[in-house]
Amino acid sequence: MVPKVAARGASFKGAGAYYLHDKQAGTSARVAFTHTENLPVTDPEQALKCMAYTAMHQNEIKAASGAPRAGRKLTLPVYTYSLSWAPGEQPTQEQMIDAGKASLQALGIADHEVLMVAHNDMPHPHLHLIVNRVHPETGKAASLSNDHLVLSRWAEAYEKSQGQIRCPQRVENNEARRRGAFARDRRSLAASEFRRWRRQRLQGAFAVRQATAENLSAYHQGQRQALHDEKEQHIRSLRSELKERHRPRWAELYRQQKEERRALKTFQASPVSRLAYWLRNRDLDRGSALLGALKALTGIHSHKKALARRHDQQRQALARELRAQTLQEMREINRRYVRELRKLKDVQAQERHGLATEHSRQSQDLARDIRQGHDREQFRKETRSPLSDEFARRVRERAEAVKKRREEEKGKERDGGRERDR
Repeated sequence: MVPKVAARGASFKGAGAYYLHDKQAGTSARVAFTHTENLPVTDPEQALKCMAYTAMHQNEIKAASGAPRAGRKLTLPVYTYSLSWAPGEQPTQEQMIDAGKASLQALGIADHEVLMVAHNDMPHPHLHLIVNRVHPETGKAASLSNDHLVLSRWAEAYEKSQGQIRCPQRVENNEARRRGAFARDRRSLAASEFRRWRRQRLQGAFAVRQATAENLSAYHQGQRQALHDEKEQHIRSLRSELKERHRPRWAELYRQQKEERRALKTFQASPVSRLAYWLRNRDLDRGSALLGALKALTGIHSHKKALARRHDQQRQALARELRAQTLQEMREINRRYVRELRKLKDVQAQERHGLATEHSRQSQDLARDIRQGHDREQFRKETRSPLSDEFARRVRERAEAVKKRREEEKGKERDGGRERDR
């Protein structure tokens, strides 16, 4: 006996659409029989409607029974699980129903509304139980905590009552639990493995997104640095160019000043030459004309310092002129750099927005996969072993053989009917 608890649901109609019909078809050939418990009807469709009505009027049922109406609204009233016998076992309909009732008793929900559906589309007999978690008289919802462990202990007792233990590992695990030791069942192991796989998958996707964002940020930083380096290179080239362009003017100024210093030295030889030099360069004298002429004749006037002062002023004036020209051209380079940097930042902002949009879409896709259960399908594909593939292949072959045999039997019945008509 293998009990298996399915995920809880919100729609009895959806559960009926799956369990009362063939897979991906509107027919119901795989349904061997149905049975209801604690319901006023035996028709499965009507039974599901009654169960949905009970779940929808949970608060009214609580009020009528005198129970407090506190607590959150139950959003998942549909509880389903299956009981599977081993291939080769041939339990009767009554035996399958009795086993279903016994499992309900073990779970503590024997008084709840139940629809049992037996399928014959697999090589092993199995029974599905659709249970309403809402009690039809009190309106209270069954918690069903540790239900898979309860069913494991019940399945062990059932096999012992049948006289054959078909799952020794389950017996060992339950015995370990009775001793207080920790023993994980297959469901817990699979769930833990799935959660670890999902966590690693989400962490891996986040790491990829984070690395992509960091790479884009580093690439953008490199683009901005390259633009800045290009500007600095233009400024260095401009300075070198201006230095070469202004070299003749500096050379001309230095040549002129050298000639003036040579002329000053020549005219310092006699009083007459000093006076003649003073007359030609009266702008070097800051005092009165008469006093300057007397100083030139007597040799007291020092034209050398005055000439050096004028030469320094000339060089400063030329340097200011060339510096102003250099700054003007550097400002134009900087303005061009600012314009190009602004354009580059706009492009980079668009790229960052595009990447953020793509990452948001990827996160939404992962969240949708989790909501719709697609990640579980992916997990099963990635973790399926060759042995499980072989087992699945054999199960499919047996199911196809059963389906073929059933079709042959139906064909014989039709042929027999035509022969009788004749």
